[in-house]
Amino acid sequence: MEGDTHIFWRAGRLALLAGAAMTLSACVSIDAFEPGAGAAIDPTSSAASAVAAAVADPGPWPTFADIPEIPADLRSAGAWRDAVADQEADGLFTRRNAAEETWSLTATEAFAADLRARVASVDVHAPTDAEMAESDAYARALRARATPPPLPR
Repeated sequence: MEGDTHIFWRAGRLALLAGAAMTLSACVSIDAFEPGAGAAIDPTSSAASAVAAAVADPGPWPTFADIPEIPADLRSAGAWRDAVADQEADGLFTRRNAAEETWSLTATEAFAADLRARVASVDVHAPTDAEMAESDAYARALRARATPPPLPR
């Protein structure tokens, strides 16, 4: 049993070293996979001089200091979780309300008869000449009683 454990750890170390070697060799040979690394610049292109200048001096590599600070006006993870939960609850509420057979049009004749009876009980008609004259007299009396607001000082 003790021998099996030693073999396992030796094989694990060997696999770890092989993985590290492959990773390092991939980092060294990454230039070979660069698209257009050895491509010639078309001298008839209007951008040939700009491309040649960019190839000659590609500029500085970015550093970790170039990463901007995290904005302070963003929601926290808990606030996002609450907003998602609220939206999912609203969606569930909408789906339940819009589901089949949540309402029906039964007893429509009884409903219409009830409304017709309620409307018939209210005496609605076009105003007569006497009613219009009474309204005009009332409006004139209110205008006569009204006092203008005081002048600003």
